[in-house]
Amino acid sequence: MSMDLTVKTFRYVPDRFEAGTGPVAKAVKVAAEEIPAHAPVVLNGDGKLALLTAPVEEQSLDTQGLYGLAPEAIKDGEEGPVWLTGEYFADSLVLPEGVDAADVDVALRNIGIFLR
Repeated sequence: MSMDLTVKTFRYVPDRFEAGTGPVAKAVKVAAEEIPAHAPVVLNGDGKLALLTAPVEEQSLDTQGLYGLAPEAIKDGEEGPVWLTGEYFADSLVLPEGVDAADVDVALRNIGIFLR
């Protein structure tokens, strides 16, 4: 019987999303598409949750209708929670390709969501 006696370093880096005490205001809405956890969401024309769409070519990001953040994944057609206020870590957001946290920071701040 052999034993592995090599020195090992173990680390735990928590996956943190909330930077403050948590959301102050919450809502429950139906998703119009698959929404991943930690994604900023907008309300579409039917009042359902949808993802932000990446800007096409030289256009700027359209943050009209930005509603909040999805704390967990929501399946298409199902209801899910949305956080409307609070403090969150910017690097934990799930954003469309070509979009970074600085692009949505001001729009989120305008609705009461602050990024660290």
